[in-house]
Amino acid sequence: MYLIVGDAFMPGKPSLAMLPLGFWMATMPFGNILLDAPEPISGIFALLSTGCLAFGLLGCLYVPRFLQPRWMKESDDRIKRGEGLHATTYRRRVLGQGPDDKPLTPDERKTP
Repeated sequence: MYLIVGDAFMPGKPSLAMLPLGFWMATMPFGNILLDAPEPISGIFALLSTGCLAFGLLGCLYVPRFLQPRWMKESDDRIKRGEGLHATTYRRRVLGQGPDDKPLTPDERKTP
């Protein structure tokens, strides 16, 4: 749930950036072993580790739309149109309508 909330505060998509960052953090305990391995293995590990870190940090700041999954694009479009869950709830409260678009009583209009 934090990752979905975090998407609202960061300019990119931290929820998508957690995959490469998670892979990077999972391989860090084995870093000394893999970097002491023969040259092709240590070089590949170093490039892969650096790439995961870079893509993860970049993903927190910017993710191009074509790299986002379809459900994330649809959710962003719904929010931009004002059809998101928070927007519809807020709009109903401001307009004084209930969930069935019926007028609310004065007691129901009060926010907790």
